Amino acid sequence: MKKSQSLEIEASNTENDLAALGVYTKAMREKRSENFEEYWLDKLKKDYKCEEVSEGKFTISDTKFGTLDFFPKANKVLIRKQAKWMKPGLKWMVNNIL
Repeated sequence: MKKSQSLEIEASNTENDLAALGVYTKAMREKRSENFEEYWLDKLKKDYKCEEVSEGKFTISDTKFGTLDFFPKANKVLIRKQAKWMKPGLKWMVNNIL
C-alpha cells in the first residue's frame, strides 16, 4: 500500500474535520510525489542530468533553461537563471522540456 493511500484511509477515519483536511492535504502531496517518481523521473533521467538533492527536491540540468529545481509535492519548478517559479510545475516541464 502506498503512503498516499494509507493517509487517505487515516483521513477518512478522523473524527475532527480540520484534522481530516490536514491529512487529506498530506495525502494529495504524497500522491503528486509518487506520480512523479513512478512515471516521469525515469523519462527525465534518460535525456537530462536529474538527481535528488534532498527528500522532495530534484535538480535538473537543461541547456535551454539552465538548472531547474523541481518540488513534486508542491508541484513547482524554480528556474534558477531567471529566479522564477513556474506552477503547475509538472505540466510546465512536460510542455517545455520533455
